[in-house]
Amino acid sequence: MATVPTVKSEVREQIEAHIRNKHFTQGEALPSPAALAQKLSVDKGEITRAYFELERAGLVTKKTGRDFLGKEKTTYFVS
Repeated sequence: MATVPTVKSEVREQIEAHIRNKHFTQGEALPSPAALAQKLSVDKGEITRAYFELERAGLVTKKTGRDFLGKEKTTYFVS
């Protein structure tokens, strides 16, 4: 019986492929989880979990800072 891939794993695999194929370059910022979730019509949590797995694999780094209003903002970059 075949297993159905999760949204998180599909997103992770697509981003990994884009990194391998040089669609994203080192140091380039990835779309925010909210923006990518809206574009793909999926839950933001799925994107955040995919980014977390990519970070654990060393493909993505996370930087947390503040936006111009002082609100905390997390940005993900290609490692």
